[in-house]
Amino acid sequence: MRIQYYLIHNNDIRREERMIEEFRKGNIKIDDVKWILKPTRREITRDFIEKYVARGITKTCGIDTNAQTQLSVGGMICTYKHYLALEDMINNNYEYGVIMEDNMRFEGDVSKRVEEYIEELNNIDKDWDILFDNEWLKYDESEIKEGVNVYLKSNEITDKCHGGTRLAQFYLLNIRCAKKLYDNYIPFNNAPDWYMNDLFRKLNIRSYWSEPSIVKIWKHTSTIY
Repeated sequence: MRIQYYLIHNNDIRREERMIEEFRKGNIKIDDVKWILKPTRREITRDFIEKYVARGITKTCGIDTNAQTQLSVGGMICTYKHYLALEDMINNNYEYGVIMEDNMRFEGDVSKRVEEYIEELNNIDKDWDILFDNEWLKYDESEIKEGVNVYLKSNEITDKCHGGTRLAQFYLLNIRCAKKLYDNYIPFNNAPDWYMNDLFRKLNIRSYWSEPSIVKIWKHTSTIY
């Protein structure tokens, strides 16, 4: 089973050092991680924005948004890096990918847990697309059962979240899902988690959440892209 890991990284040496330690803790081999380092802030030109960011007023999760004026440069960079990870996964025909951001931490053997997620998902749902592991919000749409780690998440907007994403810090997806997202990704109109929520509804993506989560939020997130 080939699992390719991607890290959306902001080129901060402190985060680099911290993430290398997190990979060690999570039993993820550094050679299995591709670091997405570009574009940099200098590369976010008017031409870039016109090509990749949605023009005018669009709705993200039902909220009016003008991404070209409201989305920060850091938000544009982060969202586009997620797109580049999808592109690399498709170009190399990786069966599975894990896309991570550099503002989280691990508790436990991540490599082993990801393999367990894939096995469980393939056993219960041949049409699964993506799974999010994150402590940000507990899954509460059905009963949590002993021995079950993955739960199908609704894509609908609720009073707790805006769809199937669980932030965008750590998600596992198969190549079928990567292709569906990639083919519909440009132009984007918000940060990756908000934007993917709309894509999930449009594409009927089958999103799962994990319980319990071994991906934790890193509290010191002041450094921007």
